[in-house]
Amino acid sequence: MSSITEIISKKIENMPDGAVFDYAQLEIGSDQFVTAAQSLSRLTRKGVIARLSRGKYYKPQQSKFGNSRPREAAIVNALTVRQNKRIGYLTGLSVYNQLGLTSQVSNTLVIATASPLQPKQIEGYNVKYVRRNVSFSDEDIPLLQLLDALRDIKTIPDATPDDSFKILKQRIADLPKVKKERLISLALSFNPGTRALLGALIENYFKGISVSKLRQSINRISIFETGVSSEVLPNKNSWNLI
Repeated sequence: MSSITEIISKKIENMPDGAVFDYAQLEIGSDQFVTAAQSLSRLTRKGVIARLSRGKYYKPQQSKFGNSRPREAAIVNALTVRQNKRIGYLTGLSVYNQLGLTSQVSNTLVIATASPLQPKQIEGYNVKYVRRNVSFSDEDIPLLQLLDALRDIKTIPDATPDDSFKILKQRIADLPKVKKERLISLALSFNPGTRALLGALIENYFKGISVSKLRQSINRISIFETGVSSEVLPNKNSWNLI
């Protein structure tokens, strides 16, 4: 066995079952990629590891029913991290279920990223990509998921827009002031309807937080249909929400 093959085999042996990894985790130099790829191919054929997607592998978890796929969180991490850098985040129905907005579950993983890829299937999951042109850190991901829920408030299944609004309002209420202000900054990269809905929500329920940037970013003659009623958002008309 070549030295690089021994190194890779040892590192994989020390990984926990279900671990997802790529060349970065193996700490393989660019001059060793060819040898590393050959070693990983051999290990895949032997069943020691399994290929998750291009350049991504996992160590199958052994059970009495045979090898099992990685946990969903590990698959999401593999899809949203490239060369140790976060390039996307999970959104869509699975997140809305976690937020308590819907009881529906889905085997579709929706990944938000600046450079969407074609839909594909990975380990029994359908993977779909949506475009989000926003710079963010890992700490911003829960805020971005709230903004996505506001954006999709009309189409979240098993809930009316008012129901979803009440839950999202409480989620935002639980944020410290600095996070609410960061939410506003991130919203500036979203569509006008999302900016208007967030602006109205914060203006009406959270005094002392400026929404001037949101208001200035919206065309005064534009109208946004959200389905949220004036009962839960009395100032909706001033933000052109219907």
